[in-house]
Amino acid sequence: MGRNIRIAVTGGTRGSRMAWYFSRFLLGSHGANATFYHPASERVDTVYDGLLITGGSDIDPGTYGGDGHPSIGKTDPARDAMELALLEHAHAQGLPIMGICRGMQLINLYFGGTLHPHIHDFELETAHPHTPLPLKEVTIDGESRLHDILGQPSLRVNALHHQAVDQPGKGLRIAAHDANKIVQAIEHAELPFVFGLQWHPEFMPYTWHSRRLFGAFIHAAKENAT
Repeated sequence: MGRNIRIAVTGGTRGSRMAWYFSRFLLGSHGANATFYHPASERVDTVYDGLLITGGSDIDPGTYGGDGHPSIGKTDPARDAMELALLEHAHAQGLPIMGICRGMQLINLYFGGTLHPHIHDFELETAHPHTPLPLKEVTIDGESRLHDILGQPSLRVNALHHQAVDQPGKGLRIAAHDANKIVQAIEHAELPFVFGLQWHPEFMPYTWHSRRLFGAFIHAAKENAT
């Protein structure tokens, strides 16, 4: 019988508990043990089998040399630094990585990509919703690994973001977009399991596709651990 899979889940010292609780539930439902890491954690153990970077506050422009923007709210440079260190370790070890919302944006920055600081600066063809409910449609690239996992050309998802990926980083490709052509998912073209999702699957545990995404993440962690 194999050992339990260990997943590091990141977040802020404050304001990330809901994402942590929902993520722990979905990870646990697939047999994984989750540990929550935040900047005030007493110890950051780098012994884990997969890394999940959750959403939350905007990434500080100082973290990636970007310009300030009036729309940028509360930031957490300490969290940025912690997550980048964990991401660097996971990348070096070839571990499965999944980023949600700001987690996707951080993955993109780590690989040298860029961000749109505020998508509402654009002339959007359709209204950009802000909702925890699955009211937004995203189109999935039929040649993507995301499509291989979900087997669907489109999904109804939630939307809780105002920033987005601009240029994908080195090795990354766009796996899904919305009606405004805003990037909704990225994946690494060469590494086994590096995904970023702009929506929040952890807040939709009642949907089959959220459960399947977490299941694929844990499956990759188990495959990597054997």
